[in-house]
Amino acid sequence: MQLPKYQILDFIKSEFEKAKFTITPDESRVEGLDFIIFSPKGKEINLHLQSINLDKEKTIKILKSNLGVITSNRFLGLVLIIENEPRIFYLIPAKALAKPDNRIFFENNVSIMPHLSNWEIKIFTSAIPELAKFEISNFYSSVD
Repeated sequence: MQLPKYQILDFIKSEFEKAKFTITPDESRVEGLDFIIFSPKGKEINLHLQSINLDKEKTIKILKSNLGVITSNRFLGLVLIIENEPRIFYLIPAKALAKPDNRIFFENNVSIMPHLSNWEIKIFTSAIPELAKFEISNFYSSVD
């Protein structure tokens, strides 16, 4: 069973509202669920949202074309779904994907069909402490 998108959106909106961030849809994008986030001090963050159901999958691939241009204010919002509930929200800087560690983050270039090139994130038990630095609670203080 796939979690309805509105349930994921309600979850991330709630997480951002805890720190007085505002979230609005980015009308200029066509692919995916993309948003513009504003910090309480007005800093703009571009967010590309993805989710993964950890009961069924341990990896997620993000097409490079969906994430767009890598900038310092572009983030991948990754919602971890456990037992059909959104439980954890990571905000991963796009620059972390552009410099993969080949442990958690991977880059898969498909030279013969560049539109299939992607970044891959693997989620496993020993990676959780490293991924914790991307939890939304750690993001709030690093923005302004």
